[in-house]
Amino acid sequence: MKKYTLLILLLMVTGCASNKGVTTLDPVNLEKSTQIFILKDAATRESVLPVLEKWFQNNGYSATVIESLKEAQPDNYVLSYSARWGWDMATYMRAVEMRVNSNGESLGHLNFDALQYGGFGKFGSAETRLNILLDALFGKITLEQANQLLGDA
Repeated sequence: MKKYTLLILLLMVTGCASNKGVTTLDPVNLEKSTQIFILKDAATRESVLPVLEKWFQNNGYSATVIESLKEAQPDNYVLSYSARWGWDMATYMRAVEMRVNSNGESLGHLNFDALQYGGFGKFGSAETRLNILLDALFGKITLEQANQLLGDA
């Protein structure tokens, strides 16, 4: 019975790892210094928004946080996002979705699922992962590079 318990524990720790956390990526191609409006997601933890704002600032964009789409013009570039947390021995960023729209059209989107890393790999730094996800969404790195970096984060 002990050897089965050890086997089950080993499978739980290593079982789901596939090193593919970005499940959808359609990169955005915008000029730097473009005005971006970040549509605040009230359901997402407050700690996410400062990371988004800092990334845009560090990457040459002008970002303004808005509470409602009514605050932006139809032709503005609007980033909408959601991040959900899970708990498994500790709290971790479970999933992220980001989308950039303008004139009612999607210019790019990204989906991330931390469970793809399985075991303890899903407990990576939320800030580090958000920065990598934004790099991928805005075409600074490829899907393959993002998944490699996310697997190491």
